[in-house]
Amino acid sequence: MELESDFSALFAPEPAPTGLVAAVPCWQVLLVDDDVDIHAALRLSLQDMLVEGVPLQLLDAYSAAEARELLARNTEIALILLDVVMETSDAGLALVQHIRQEKRNRTVRIVLLTGQPGYSPQREIVMNYEIDDYRLKSDLSADKLFTCVYAELRTYQALRMLEKKRLVEQLADELRGANAQLKIEIAEHQRAQAIADARMHDLVVLNRKLEDAQNKLLQSEKLASIGLLAAGVAHEMNNPIGFVNSNLGTLKHYAESLLAILDAYEAAEAGAEPRCAGLFSKATALKAACELEYLKDDLRQLFRESQDGLDRVRKIIQSLKDFSRTDAAETWRLDDINQGLESTLCVVWNELKYKCEVRKEYGDLPAIECVMSNLNQVFMNLLVNAAHAIHEQGVVTVRTGCAGDEVWVEIADNGEGIAPENLSHIFDPFFTTRAVGKGSGLGLSISYGIIEKHHGRIEVESELGRGTRFRIGLPVRQPGEHLMEGGD
Repeated sequence: MELESDFSALFAPEPAPTGLVAAVPCWQVLLVDDDVDIHAALRLSLQDMLVEGVPLQLLDAYSAAEARELLARNTEIALILLDVVMETSDAGLALVQHIRQEKRNRTVRIVLLTGQPGYSPQREIVMNYEIDDYRLKSDLSADKLFTCVYAELRTYQALRMLEKKRLVEQLADELRGANAQLKIEIAEHQRAQAIADARMHDLVVLNRKLEDAQNKLLQSEKLASIGLLAAGVAHEMNNPIGFVNSNLGTLKHYAESLLAILDAYEAAEAGAEPRCAGLFSKATALKAACELEYLKDDLRQLFRESQDGLDRVRKIIQSLKDFSRTDAAETWRLDDINQGLESTLCVVWNELKYKCEVRKEYGDLPAIECVMSNLNQVFMNLLVNAAHAIHEQGVVTVRTGCAGDEVWVEIADNGEGIAPENLSHIFDPFFTTRAVGKGSGLGLSISYGIIEKHHGRIEVESELGRGTRFRIGLPVRQPGEHLMEGGD
């Protein structure tokens, strides 16, 4: 709308602020007018205004439709300075109906500012529309605008306080009702106390059974994990056992040849003088046929290879023993986290080796007080999950370090990552994104419990399509007293 000449009074300065402090950080005021000059004039007059010591935040809409969008996005608007004639002759009035009737918002203050009163007679508008004030732009000076805005924002504040008071009173009524119910329940509880005392022993027994069940669940999950890895471990053990058996077969053949040569020499030494020349000639021929020098060298190499193979088998078996340690599952002792990671990597190697490059960045760590077999299960769960997250070739990085009285372990992969909506649920029992039958959903839940029992923390960062990083923090010494039975 065209700005009237008297509207230039808007450029006059407004009164100084009162210095009082309001309960909100700013007053949000929406200016709705299709005239850019009106927006400029209103902003110039209101931009430095304070109400109860709090500034105004001015929002602009140049049509009723744009105002609807702003109101839909922002529920904290306190005051609307609204033109009537915009995209239609009654666009502003339709917006009032939308706010009051459709949105049922009767708290926001609405002041009509019109430059064409013929389109919107004041009495008719005030009687038929739920507005809070009606102003002609031609009569609106800076002081009048200040008074209007100040009064409407104070009214808005009072309405909000009344609404809060109503909610508080409603809550108080609910609390009174709840309190009365609570008194009844307390009385019933007191009557039932004798029965509860009699059942206390049963509850203690049930609690012990629950603890036993939890321990069995932990062990069952561990055994299930080992079962999943059994085929890979068997494959790892079959390779060295295979060439040990092959070497032993060759060794048997070599030994038979050597014995034949020795028999020939013994016969030569024991034979009569006339026969010596013939016997030694036969022994020499056997020696050449058997390639005795090569046989002796290869015999030593076969023994070395066989010993290496047996050492590999022994290492795999020892890693399995270190991983499980079921004979001392709850023994707190000083242990080496890096060694625990090495043992676990050996156990899960068959899950990793075909599609993962494993990078190790171990720091110098002090021995920490822990139940190593339980921590090994946490490491195994994270490493197997990392392997499952990589579908082709990828990298799994294992880092350790020490910061003050805490050691930390990071296991990161560059696999598929975890969807943001799943991140808050990954430690929930039975939560899994894998196909039915492919996972129990207990691995990370049990891992969380193990780390919590160690007074540590486990954190996760993940980006879909980029990978996942788990970080575990563990205290070097546990709070309180734990039985220390030796350590590594």
